[in-house]
Amino acid sequence: MDHPTTVCVQTTPVSAELPVLRTANEHHFGYVYPAGFALTVSARVEKDGQYVHLMQALADPDSDALLADHPVLLDFLTTCHPESVFCFDNGDGLTLDVTDFDSLGDLARCAAAYRDAYSLDGWDAVPVMVKDMASPESRNSLVFLGSAADPQTQPIPRGLLLAAPEVEEKDCDTASGTINVPVVCNLAHSSLVAWFSGHGSVLFHDGDLCGFKVPAFRVDTIEVLPRVPSRSLFPRVLLGPRTLIWDEGRWQESDADTGLRADGVRLRFQLD
Repeated sequence: MDHPTTVCVQTTPVSAELPVLRTANEHHFGYVYPAGFALTVSARVEKDGQYVHLMQALADPDSDALLADHPVLLDFLTTCHPESVFCFDNGDGLTLDVTDFDSLGDLARCAAAYRDAYSLDGWDAVPVMVKDMASPESRNSLVFLGSAADPQTQPIPRGLLLAAPEVEEKDCDTASGTINVPVVCNLAHSSLVAWFSGHGSVLFHDGDLCGFKVPAFRVDTIEVLPRVPSRSLFPRVLLGPRTLIWDEGRWQESDADTGLRADGVRLRFQLD
């Protein structure tokens, strides 16, 4: 039953086509992009007392294909919005709402974040694969990095963050300088360190760095390192003995070790 066809996503006023293979077995039929993406429709199954067809969007968790090598897939996914519709089989088949397909929203947000991160220095060396779209940890990393590329919505904490929680600001000495903050993000085959820098006030307690105040940060560069597993599925910002994780746009304290402290991935500063 495998034969080449297209799926078109239509979003006023734009559209995008994806060349696929239409395939089927006794459990479902689907439209497969060979690099590792598929739209599937199940055979009739009973759910909550009704017979339904379950529809899913899938990224292959074993696909090592680089997203950068498949711009047509990126165009297709970034054109998918909640109001979009799919037209199958060169326009001669089904027409279904994009929202009918489970998990498609996550994949579309991931692709959009990947595109947003294009402007980051060092991004061309980042090995983002199709399998990263299937990983919650990788998706969290990509969404964070996509946000970091927008100077209006940079997610790095800009206010006072004391490395020693028991020390109060009134107990600190202040000096003007530049702070470099590392945020560690994991992908399928690598750990990324996004280095944020900003100029502001550096705080010291008994001669030791204990915090900072920076009105605005920017991403200096992204460093690609061998992958180091983490107990957290979220990006981590390293602040001396403290680690914060970025979960759905908010920072919270965590004890998740990154394993990268010995490699020099730590808070840095340079006084004026």
